[in-house]
Amino acid sequence: MPERSKERDGGLAPPSLLRAGARFEGLLALRAPGRVDGCVSGEVVASDLLWIGRSARVNARIEAPEIVIEGEFDGEAEASGRIELLQTARVRARLDTPRLVLVEGCFFEGRCRTDAESEDPAEPDHTAESEPQTELPPQR
Repeated sequence: MPERSKERDGGLAPPSLLRAGARFEGLLALRAPGRVDGCVSGEVVASDLLWIGRSARVNARIEAPEIVIEGEFDGEAEASGRIELLQTARVRARLDTPRLVLVEGCFFEGRCRTDAESEDPAEPDHTAESEPQTELPPQR
């Protein structure tokens, strides 16, 4: 019997594709929304929402339109829409997304690039570790 989905922001979390205690190594390709509650190592490519559940441990490179993280994630993640770290999230990663949502209580260590349109190395890198900009004197 499929596990019942969780409530989130008025919507539902997707059903679990990899239950707690299960392990997967390699390329995981998803064509529909999915939730991972087990251990994944390798690469995850999703064409819809990817939900990393509270009991999940993921060490991977991830590409998806939207990523929600409740569990542990180490690696790199690229989302074309947004990445959301919920209260129980423990993330050590490089994140690349136009929108990052951090819920109070989550843990994030790493880099985050939120300027998805700037791929030119000559352009400034707007990351969480960027140096503060120098203020210009007032013009006369």
